[in-house]
Amino acid sequence: MGELRFQPDLLNEVAHRLDLREPNRKAIESVILRTSDHYDVQEQTEPYECIVDSATGVGKTYVMAGLMEYLAGAEEPVRNFLLLAPGRTIRDKSILNFTPGSSKSLRHLMRSNPYVVTADNFDAQSTRIAIDDPAVTKLYIFTVQALTSATGEGRATHVPTENLGMSFFDHLARLSDLVILADEHHCYRGQAFSRTIRDLKPELVVGMTATPVRADESLVAFRYPLAAAIADELVKTPVMVARRDDRSDIETKLLDGVNLLRYKAQSADAYCDENGLSRVNPVMLVIAQNIEEAEEFQAVLDSITFDGGQWVGTTLLIHSKLTGEAKEKALADLQAVEDSDSPVRIIISVGMLKEGWDVKNVYVIASMRASVSEVMTEQTLGRGMRLPFGKYTRTEILDTLEVLAHEKYSELLSKRKVLNEAFIDYATYAELRQLADGSQVVRQKTTETEATVIAEPAGEQAADGGSGQVTEEDSSPNAAKPSADAPNRSEGPDPSDDSSPAGGIVDMETRTREAQESAKKTSATDQYDPLPDREPILIPRLVSVPQPAVVSLNDINPEDYGPFKRLGRALAADHSDELRRTKLTASHDWRTAQVRTATASDAIKAALPLDIPLAESRKGLIRRVISVKGVPNRPAEVGAAERIVDCLIEAMGPEAEEHLSAFGEVCGQRLATEVSNTLRRFSPTQVTYSDEVKLVALDKTRLARKRKDSGHADGSFDKAVAFNGWQKNLYSHAWFDTSPEFKAANAIDSSQTVVVWARLHINDVPITWNSDGRQYNPDFVVIEEVGGKRFGWLVETKADKDMTISEVRSKRQAAKKWANTANASPEIADITWSYLLASEQDVEDAQGSWEHLKGFGQ
Repeated sequence: MGELRFQPDLLNEVAHRLDLREPNRKAIESVILRTSDHYDVQEQTEPYECIVDSATGVGKTYVMAGLMEYLAGAEEPVRNFLLLAPGRTIRDKSILNFTPGSSKSLRHLMRSNPYVVTADNFDAQSTRIAIDDPAVTKLYIFTVQALTSATGEGRATHVPTENLGMSFFDHLARLSDLVILADEHHCYRGQAFSRTIRDLKPELVVGMTATPVRADESLVAFRYPLAAAIADELVKTPVMVARRDDRSDIETKLLDGVNLLRYKAQSADAYCDENGLSRVNPVMLVIAQNIEEAEEFQAVLDSITFDGGQWVGTTLLIHSKLTGEAKEKALADLQAVEDSDSPVRIIISVGMLKEGWDVKNVYVIASMRASVSEVMTEQTLGRGMRLPFGKYTRTEILDTLEVLAHEKYSELLSKRKVLNEAFIDYATYAELRQLADGSQVVRQKTTETEATVIAEPAGEQAADGGSGQVTEEDSSPNAAKPSADAPNRSEGPDPSDDSSPAGGIVDMETRTREAQESAKKTSATDQYDPLPDREPILIPRLVSVPQPAVVSLNDINPEDYGPFKRLGRALAADHSDELRRTKLTASHDWRTAQVRTATASDAIKAALPLDIPLAESRKGLIRRVISVKGVPNRPAEVGAAERIVDCLIEAMGPEAEEHLSAFGEVCGQRLATEVSNTLRRFSPTQVTYSDEVKLVALDKTRLARKRKDSGHADGSFDKAVAFNGWQKNLYSHAWFDTSPEFKAANAIDSSQTVVVWARLHINDVPITWNSDGRQYNPDFVVIEEVGGKRFGWLVETKADKDMTISEVRSKRQAAKKWANTANASPEIADITWSYLLASEQDVEDAQGSWEHLKGFGQ
């Protein structure tokens, strides 16, 4: 039995960089542990296949990206990934997920920098160059139909091509490190798919699905059920809405739906305005059983006699028989439905919006004639479960998905228990367990989920007589609090917050009244302007310009040479095999069987340039390192490059000269890539500023729907409260996300040296902190006067556990650069700007003293 191979530090780094939700991190960990147990411990030889069963809306694309990042960054990196999609819709969506520039792309978060190969470019010369480079990570994205058959859609991948010298399928089959990510795995598990997997001989197959078929249960390595996702507030809470009366005509049902949609839109507008966000337009999905029915629904909605004509021109009809320009326009409108300027508010679907359609702004699903058991499936619910704001808003009507049922309210109550039984109520993951003898083993862990998908109606006993209501105590959040830059994370439920949605079943009259009251409440937003008797705050406005990395090899210390040592060992191992194959080929003589195994040096030298001295190869590698983008060509850099190259050669061992003679170009490419990746880790903040610096007054109107408190001196923090009673705050009220922020504000406000301060909101002082243009917003701005001199402070508080992570360090570095740039401008001559980063422990130890907080902070 071998030893388990798992790099927890690498996984933690990937999870932080991708802002992974905890279930997604756990899914990746389970796959890696199971794979290592299969190959390294059990010493199995057949490909390992498993399934990640995760609720729709939790983020399976992040799981796939995380698996790629981990495996591409491992000690023995994987360079070839095949993402299989069940159809063109999901294929095209997946291409956008991994293409730079797309609004839904994860590419800017990925260090593996995958070269995307598709049906459109697999035979291109540029693709051949990428395929031949062992340092380049390749991501092949194809439909399953394009590979499972040599006819039809799959013909092109099975015909030999000039650039590859073989068919694309044969190229994939020859890869020794192929990892297959099978999206929507439940869609293709027949004999053709199984045969394709066998023929491709992958190292690993990971199926991604929210609804695995029963026959594949043994393959599930990780499961995160919908009930757990609802309890952990990673998806919307479904609310089933039905009428108590017998009215079931189409117009009444559609009117019920648009009324809820209208009130949700009012609440969404208020939330976006208050938080400085782009508008999110709630959308209703109407499910029709056939095209004739769908057209009937659209005719009603587009009529000026329906609801005063308010929905004319807002409908989008999607069905499988659309062709030509009509189909292209419908698909384009569907793709853009999340855009703030999209006119679509109602989508009428006939069987096309299943897997692969993952917009976040569906807030109402109207089941016109289908039974509730047909609608309350994970696939159908999944069309509306995603969170448009990345986390719960604490506005109940914005955190729920309304499902308008065909059945009457009383019938729904009687079916609640049966409906819940259709959903899996337990989670599964791989656990690393240490035995008494010190050895580590992988075990399957199963935990029950107490929550239900359809909660018991609040204040009303369910017909099944059980107590299935989800209380605040039922929820066990495991998701981390999100940062402003982390849309993939979601804040767990707050037990003290009574605005958390209860879900369950509710009658139409009650739900409409609740939605209307919520809309009124959110529309009645309090406004706060700067106080006229407070000194204004003028903040430098700097125009940032992300730049290509300008770095120094001397940023890399000898203790950070681990990647180069691993690369040297990998090169020696890889090219030892390659040399042996080349030697056999060079000395092959078909006339005598004996020379098939010959390795005569004369034959080798005749075929390969093996007479290049090590010193010459070393110089070539140094030139490659110096030529890495952004590295200046100066003596100090050359010395650092020599140290890195010597480390690599030493790791390659005694046959380094032979390896470099035969494969110097490839070795140089891989070393340059590793240097570039390492420098990116050390120098992520590459931003310059234009020479123009302006002073801009902080005078924005603050909007909030918070409970107001006349004071703050008692130190009782409440996230839902806008605190008054400040002596030096620019505004009368301020509200905070965390207790350390609240305590820091108290310390600032009580200082004798502070002139004025303000709690900063999004885009008040946006600081660009990396070359991808991502922006960071500090917590406070403080103006103080000491000894007749003015000082400006940007202040940020952080949890203790986050103080050492690379992102926080990079943001601190960017903020200091911002301050240095402002101080260098002649426009800012009368004030000196600085940046202060304080941990929660710093805030506690300061005990309400701004002076001490400045001394403790960084």
